[in-house]
Amino acid sequence: MDGKSAGHRLSFDEFKLYYESTEKVTDRRLQTNRWNYSICVAMLVAIAVLTRWSLTTAALLWIGFASVATLAVMAILFCALWVGQIRDFKKLNNAKFMVLNDMAPHLEFDIKNPGTVVSYRPFEKEWTKLSELSALDEVGKSNIIALKSSNIEYFIPKAFGLLFGGILIVLAIILASNWPPTKLVHSAPQSASPEPIQVRRP
Repeated sequence: MDGKSAGHRLSFDEFKLYYESTEKVTDRRLQTNRWNYSICVAMLVAIAVLTRWSLTTAALLWIGFASVATLAVMAILFCALWVGQIRDFKKLNNAKFMVLNDMAPHLEFDIKNPGTVVSYRPFEKEWTKLSELSALDEVGKSNIIALKSSNIEYFIPKAFGLLFGGILIVLAIILASNWPPTKLVHSAPQSASPEPIQVRRP
């Protein structure tokens, strides 16, 4: 049972501790976003290196193209995971603030003088003001109500996903326009072989 149904007052220290855990969730989400961004950039660099390597060595062209395709598919799946992580973190944050709002009316700030200090319920009032200012919006189709700028947080992983998808499409077009495979191998630049050294006899 919650504090209201049990008729008990709740400790402000517990409220404060729970609020700190809510802040930590936000910090973890931002840290995860930075880490995922770095991984996506690293994957892009790896794809560029593999592409350059495969185009300069005709014998290994298909190995390079297969590696690029595999890495691009893995990157698309990773971007989908990233979007899911953002959504889950936001849902967890929303749930925590709902609990804080429920706790606020039942807090006991001064144990020696119970009932003398009551909560202003700032989170609830802040949410009401944001709604009046039309600063809130539903995030995607996840039924999460948050600041309108929160939708931008989803833009980066989705943009990376589209970029990696574009790489797959370009790769497919190159393969389709150069079929059969021998045509592409013959058109790839060959590595220069050193000319034989002629030795003059005296």
